[in-house]
This record gives sequence, structure tokens and C-alpha cells, in this order.
Amino acid sequence: MRAWAQTLGYVARDAATAGRALAALAEHPCAIAVCDVRLGGGRRNGVWLASQIRDRFPDTAVIMATGVYEVELAVASLRNQVVDYLLKPFDERRFQEALTLGRDWHNAAVAQEGLHHALQDRLRARRAAVAAALAEAQDTPEQALEGLMAILQLHEHDARGHATRVARLAVAVGDEMGFTDEELATLERGGLLHDIGKLDMPASILSKPGPLDEDEWRIMRTHPQVGYDLLRNQPRFADAAEVVLSHHEAYDGTGYPRRLESTRIPKAARVLAVADAYDSMTHPHTQRPAMPPSLAIEEIARCSGKQFDPQCAEALGCVLAHALESEAHAAV
Repeated sequence: MRAWAQTLGYVARDAATAGRALAALAEHPCAIAVCDVRLGGGRRNGVWLASQIRDRFPDTAVIMATGVYEVELAVASLRNQVVDYLLKPFDERRFQEALTLGRDWHNAAVAQEGLHHALQDRLRARRAAVAAALAEAQDTPEQALEGLMAILQLHEHDARGHATRVARLAVAVGDEMGFTDEELATLERGGLLHDIGKLDMPASILSKPGPLDEDEWRIMRTHPQVGYDLLRNQPRFADAAEVVLSHHEAYDGTGYPRRLESTRIPKAARVLAVADAYDSMTHPHTQRPAMPPSLAIEEIARCSGKQFDPQCAEALGCVLAHALESEAHAAV
């Protein structure tokens, strides 16, 4: 990498251990640090080094490099606010792209202007691309799904909990409606991944304490399409991609992104819509408190035939009634 960096016009130095790297930075601070996750081994690896650099040298852009199978380390490094992530093997073109992003990040930090909106967009796009690459490289669908969910959890509070609850409830509703085992499997994957497109949403929108304005809603409404684009080229998740794309369509055609209506909306997406709405209403959000389950059920019933498929809304009511009955019996 040092030779590549020099060929590209950068002044480059290397270090064999994390300790030596920090000592070199203390003597000669640099604009960009490229850290190998496995650097040095043990506790003082590249992830540890990235954390130290962020604390001690906040103007230095950190880029991580590692193998595709180290998902946990990848997620840990992303948590340390790295600018880009290089998956081995990578070529000189990809390396140059990462250095350019790192240089722009450093220049913005030094100027104390904060990151320009365009740079933020590039950073979010890189995170989504890293998530896709990590998922594609895993041996099993379960490992791929775990990698995607772990990265999304970094970007949005309670993302994993929400996705898990929605998937579980959606499967119960689908079962109530007589879905086949294959349909239930697709529904579960769609439920777990329905918000994966939020990787490309600004954190300021996801965590905003008040209502979103129209421009923010315009951005937020793109997340089903972003999720679909991320998943559709991965065969193991291709069946779930259409569910993800359609989970915010409304039964009366007023939803997004394609304004589908009635049975033109995939059946699994219609089920996912009621499960997602119920969980969102009954758990607190930065924009509003949690709603009591009884009121959430009433709201879904009120919107049956408009926002929600009447059959799905009815099946959700049956599932929740059974759950409450089971809880009552257990309490006795």
C-alpha cells in the first residue's frame, strides 16, 4: 500500500505495530491513516488503533483494510467512525478512491467547517457499499444477514430490535393467513431487512427529535428503493428485495415509492406493512412516545382498506388477541 500511495503522489510511511504507528503520528501527524484490522494481532489490533487515532488525532481520516470474513471486526471499526473500509483483495483504483475520500474528510475537518452535505452523502454511500460487500462475501445467508443487521444497528438506534420484532410478528400474521413455508421464509427475511435502506439516510433525520419537514420526508421515502437496490443483486436475498421495496405502499395507492394499490402490492409486503406499523406505534421513537397496544390495534383497524390490506389487518388483530389470551392464561 505504501508503494501505491507514493505512486499516487502521497508522502507515505508505514509501521509494523499499533504502538509504532501512534508514536509516528505523535511525531508527524498525517492526513490519512490506513489501518489493517489484523495489525499486530491481540488486543492492540487495527480496530484498537483506529479508536486511539480518533481520540488523539481527530483531524486524521481513518481507513480500515481487512478480509471479508472478519464481520465483527468490520462492525467494530465502523463504530470507530472510519471514513472508508477496504475489503481485501482490493486494487489500486479502489485504494485511490479511499484516499481521495480520506483527503476530503481531513480537509473539511481541518477547516473546521464540518462535513459538506455532499461529503456526508459519499460517506453514507460507502457504508452501504461496505454492508453489501460484506454480506455478499459471507458463506451462509445467516452470516450475511448478521453482517447487514450489525452495520444497520450502528446507524440507527434499536434497528436490530425493531427488525426482529417486526419479522416475528409478520411471520405470525402470515401463518394466520395460511402462507406456505417458503412464503414465510421470504416474509421473515423481508421483515429483518425492511429498513436496510436506512444505511443511506442521514443520521440527523433518523434521530431528529421533532417532526420531519418535507425535504427530510422526501429523503426518508427513498429508503425502500435504496434497500431494494442493495439486495436485488444478491441471490440469497433477491426474494426479499421486492418485499423491502414495497413495504411502505398503501392499499389505496397513496403509499411509496411506486403508489401501488390493492393486490398489486406483494402479499408479503402487505403483511409486513401492518407488522411494521404496529411495532413502530407501540415502541418509543425520537419523534413521539409509545402508543398503548390497544390504541395501536384500533388505529390499524381504522386504516384498514386505506393504508392497510383489510385481510392483513384482521389477521394481525387475531394474532394479537391470541397472544393476549395466552398471556392471560399464563398469568393464572
